[in-house]
Amino acid sequence: MRRSLLVVIMLLIFLIEGTWMNWFLPADWQSRILVSPHLVLIVILFIGIYWNRHYGLFFGLGFGLLHDIIFYGPMIGTFCLGYGLVGYAAGLLPFRSERNILTTLFIVAAGIFGFEWLIYAIYRLMDVIHTSPEWSFLHHIFPSVVANLLLALAFYVPLRKLMERVRMPQRVKEQE
Repeated sequence: MRRSLLVVIMLLIFLIEGTWMNWFLPADWQSRILVSPHLVLIVILFIGIYWNRHYGLFFGLGFGLLHDIIFYGPMIGTFCLGYGLVGYAAGLLPFRSERNILTTLFIVAAGIFGFEWLIYAIYRLMDVIHTSPEWSFLHHIFPSVVANLLLALAFYVPLRKLMERVRMPQRVKEQE
């Protein structure tokens, strides 16, 4: 029941990310900068931080593949790889055990930054995009990291309570 509740909540967040988030960006900004809201990635990072790296990986792979299929981009599998890798890495960081707001937001910012650079590198390697790294950083990656960090800050308390309420069952050795 707990996993199904989280999956339903993440599907709702996925729908909100794909439909409503573009309305919140002013039209004037969209001509100069490109901001990509990643609400699902924020939740996956919280799963990696507050549960463990394996759940972050599995939720990242599943919802990344869903993102690749629904919002078909130039290649299938880039978001699946990116979400899974970042969700796994969020569970590996050594100072995630402190779990306060500063470390959580730092991990979220680093995860989103790493995800955006990974997607840029894959698209650049496969010759899908032709922009320079400087232009991509200033007009896409940095504004996306800042916007998603503000979203993570706004949803910090509800997501933390959700992670504590829908805690996955732990193994017997981890409880001792």
